[in-house]
Amino acid sequence: MSETPPPSAAAPTFSPVIVLALVLAGVFSFSAFIVLSGFAPDLRKGSDGGAHALSQSAVGYAGIIWLLKAEGVPVSITRHPDSDPHPPSRQLVITPGIEADKDELAKLTKANAVLVVLPKWLTTPSQKQAGWVDKAGVLPPALITKMMQPVVPGLIIRQRPDVAPLQLVDHGHGLKTVQTGPIDHLQTLAPNDGLVAVETDSRGGVVVAMTRDGHMGILSDPDLLNTQGVADPATARVASDLLANQLEADGPIVFDVSLNGFGSPPSLLKLVFTPPYLGAALCLFAAGILMGLHAATRFGAPAPAARAIAYGRRALADNSAALIRMARREHRMAGRYLDLNRAAVVAALGVTRVAGADLDALLDRLAENAGVTQRLSTLVPEARAAANRRDLMRLARNVYEWRVEMTRERR
Repeated sequence: MSETPPPSAAAPTFSPVIVLALVLAGVFSFSAFIVLSGFAPDLRKGSDGGAHALSQSAVGYAGIIWLLKAEGVPVSITRHPDSDPHPPSRQLVITPGIEADKDELAKLTKANAVLVVLPKWLTTPSQKQAGWVDKAGVLPPALITKMMQPVVPGLIIRQRPDVAPLQLVDHGHGLKTVQTGPIDHLQTLAPNDGLVAVETDSRGGVVVAMTRDGHMGILSDPDLLNTQGVADPATARVASDLLANQLEADGPIVFDVSLNGFGSPPSLLKLVFTPPYLGAALCLFAAGILMGLHAATRFGAPAPAARAIAYGRRALADNSAALIRMARREHRMAGRYLDLNRAAVVAALGVTRVAGADLDALLDRLAENAGVTQRLSTLVPEARAAANRRDLMRLARNVYEWRVEMTRERR
């Protein structure tokens, strides 16, 4: 019959290597979670089928961005247009929905060279594929007018019920006429005193307008820029010409998605992990690792727990001394301490036959003959006058020097 090994010989429950790997994996996972939480708004793909630059649906604007990049036109997408570094000549394209914040819309339109693309379509998520949408009708013009009221008051919007190609008349370049592909429910603007017509249709409806100060442009129909529109080559040519040439932007074309719910608000957590504060964050992380390693190895194996009540004479003496210290009665031991040292000197010198005052006088004469600095006659009054711990310590030092010099002990 085999014997059961003692508990000390049993294998540990977890290997130290496995424990270390679990700790490192936990630290890495927690750190990655913190970093990704700070950058979560910037990592959203925007594949919700909305009418914005991140969407690849029919009403989205991902197609025109691909087209401009293929033609070598500098184009980008921004989630925080107020804080992005940009040249003053950039062309900011904003595509607000009717649910957009009107205050934020008015704030963005104050930027240099802004093109506002008006919304037109009501959509529902497609059942065929995620990120696609189905048309559910057109938006009522009154809702679009209400959205634009803080930006352009008195805007009048017209919509046609048919699907037909659009004849665009360019009023800024010698009345040049171009034709687009079929446009469903063409949306135009009525002439407005605050706007200058740049592009009109064959019936006089304004398709592209600019404010009189040239600060902001308005595109009435989004089908001239969205994916379903640029899928037609004729409309794609008009869209590229409109953004790259007609608006005369010298800087990059930037599509904003902050009004579509994909903004990246300022975050302290994100600020920590971006330059120039990233260096400080890495230094703090490294310091934390070094502190952990130092704490894990500095003291070695844990010390065994001591008994609450120790054994032996040493423990008894320590406890007695602690009681005397707590009672603040140390100075009362001055006389007895002197008596113990006197007895040790008498035993060492062999003058045990003399006692009392004669003994003290004899010890003083011996001290004088031996050149001892301390005298017993001065130590006795000093012991009687001790009133606190400081006096006791001074007496103990003097008595110790007297005894060592009298007995010729090694210090």
